[in-house]
Amino acid sequence: EARPYSEIPRPGKLEFIRAFLPGGEFHNASIVDYATAMRKRYGDIFIMPGVFGKRDWVTTFSPQDIAMVFRNEGIWPKRETFNTITYFRTHIRPDVYGDMLGLVSAQSEAWGKMRTALNPIFMQPKGLKSYYEPLSEINNEFIERIKEVRDAKTLEVPENFSEEMNRLIFDSLSLVAFDRQMGLLRKNRDNPDALKLFQQSREALRYVFELDVKPSAWKVFPTPTFKKMMRLLDESLTATQRLLKETQDMLEKRRLAGEAINSKSMLERMMEVDTKMAVIMSLDILFAGVDATTNLLSAVLLCLAKNPEKQAKLREELLRIMPTKDSALNEESMKDMPYLRAVIKEALRYYPNGLGNLRECPTDVILSGYNVPKNSTVVLGSNVLFQDNDYYPQAEKFLPERWLRDPETGKKSPVNAFTYLPFGFGPRMCIGKRLVDLEVETSVAKVIRNFQVEFNYDASRPYKTFFFMEPAIPFRFKFTDLDY
Repeated sequence: EARPYSEIPRPGKLEFIRAFLPGGEFHNASIVDYATAMRKRYGDIFIMPGVFGKRDWVTTFSPQDIAMVFRNEGIWPKRETFNTITYFRTHIRPDVYGDMLGLVSAQSEAWGKMRTALNPIFMQPKGLKSYYEPLSEINNEFIERIKEVRDAKTLEVPENFSEEMNRLIFDSLSLVAFDRQMGLLRKNRDNPDALKLFQQSREALRYVFELDVKPSAWKVFPTPTFKKMMRLLDESLTATQRLLKETQDMLEKRRLAGEAINSKSMLERMMEVDTKMAVIMSLDILFAGVDATTNLLSAVLLCLAKNPEKQAKLREELLRIMPTKDSALNEESMKDMPYLRAVIKEALRYYPNGLGNLRECPTDVILSGYNVPKNSTVVLGSNVLFQDNDYYPQAEKFLPERWLRDPETGKKSPVNAFTYLPFGFGPRMCIGKRLVDLEVETSVAKVIRNFQVEFNYDASRPYKTFFFMEPAIPFRFKFTDLDY
């Protein structure tokens, strides 16, 4: 018989608050470090207590629980949103958002309507066809930028190389968000609106952690950080509207001049459905995508730099697809890259981004033998399992081969699907997954085809994770040109 909710182990509210204050056990630590410590203390389920008007978060690391929650989430899955973003959209700028809060903040039927309209645009491979060529061009710029910034003698890039990777990803995602190349990487590094959005997309996630994850009193009174967040969201909205207006004006000029326009672009298709939706999605693509995708790219390069035999194996595959350094990457050539995809998949496991997924239970559910009532918020901490040898043998090793068929038996190693969910699961899984896959595959293929990549520094703890991960060390990669 299931045990009552009140018996689920939990730290006290004051204990939880003290843990994150200066001098506390988890001051400046990540939410992943905290959750991992709680798993050791309490087992596979515990409650992260709600404070300052927030709700309790039931946190589970059990694949069976995770499967149970996802399989009972219904057609319109609910999750606790980032309340500061929802507050801004409903209270500060309802004139822009109205009843369309975006995929990040919307719930129930409103979310379902928007997701149904966007799925054919984002989730079907044919929607990405027109991006292969411009993405290749942007990544060619990235190769040139590496050559410009690296030291002539050591061939190492400077300490701020993370920013160059950030600019690469911003330019790449802007192809979808604004239907054009913004040039932040080389051609137009000081583009004022793009630069503002670029900087704010990184700051926003830090504010979300401070206000919506850690204990914060902003719902009681407007804290200084809360005021900064509201100002940032307002300025970034204005910059997005201005950039989209520029794009529309440019397209109209080209149409009037009789030029061919890519009417199948994601932005054009969003505009056809609803211009307001296009503004909201363009902003959300950058806020949700720039940092996360940059971190994934740096993680892949770091794994390959620290495992030269895996890098060599990947290069063998790439040489078949890209006989020359400037070989074009297109839909056809990128179909046959199983090792590249395994490398990226393993990097996602080796350096997980965040804790997992959030869901709200639409019905009463039994998790790890406890009754969890309807409408409870549940943290599905699957990313913590990535480092668990019970689920991933030799978890401490970078082994892309674990995702491929054994050449002798033709079989893959069994992996519980509910332990590997970097993009979520079900109707509310990450809508940008295909876009991220294409961008990271293109960048990694271009870099590894052009350079031998090394990292000659300590990389024992290269990331810190507040809510999402961010670099904890400078990524001073060494890029040596290949002569073939």
